Amino acid sequence: MEILAKSRMKLLLVMVVATTALLAQSHKPDKPQNPASVLDARQVIGQSVAATERSWDAQDHFTYLQRAEDRRLDSLGHLKSENIDVTRMILANGTRFEQLVEHNSQLPSVKEQRGSDEDLDKLKHETLAEQTARLHKDQENRSFLREVLAAVDFLLISEEVVDGGPAYLLQATARPGYRAHGKYGKMLSKVGGKLWIDK
Repeated sequence: MEILAKSRMKLLLVMVVATTALLAQSHKPDKPQNPASVLDARQVIGQSVAATERSWDAQDHFTYLQRAEDRRLDSLGHLKSENIDVTRMILANGTRFEQLVEHNSQLPSVKEQRGSDEDLDKLKHETLAEQTARLHKDQENRSFLREVLAAVDFLLISEEVVDGGPAYLLQATARPGYRAHGKYGKMLSKVGGKLWIDK
């Protein structure tokens, strides 16, 4: 179950992590805000959140392989580190379960494979109370995306090409006085920086 939780949290936190630790800049927008750009930025974020939710809903009906590449850059934009995970997403007991296939071109260790097998077995044999708790936690995790819309102000700075595709460059700033509602909402009070979202 730990592997599944990590996978979902990666998806949930990608926007916030990008705006805090990875791409942290100044808390001041590059350009003065005006109502038109605020509206445009909120539309971009709203569409991104809706697309993410549709993607999660669709993923609950398929078995597939997934490749995730995490590249960290230094302040000059040079590659500092890279991690590549290939995972198999399967359906078990009505939910997605993530099995590591390889990490940086290496097969999982015996210990990692044993842990994954044990987690899958637990998922297949969970009690009704465990299933209810898991579904509640899943809904709480998913609600985090909606909280982003309420907790963070976005400013559309420009449209750029990132990795060969069109993207929006946005400035994210924690909304003053926002009070977190969900389990992960406290992180949103520290948001500040730039992020790119595919068009």
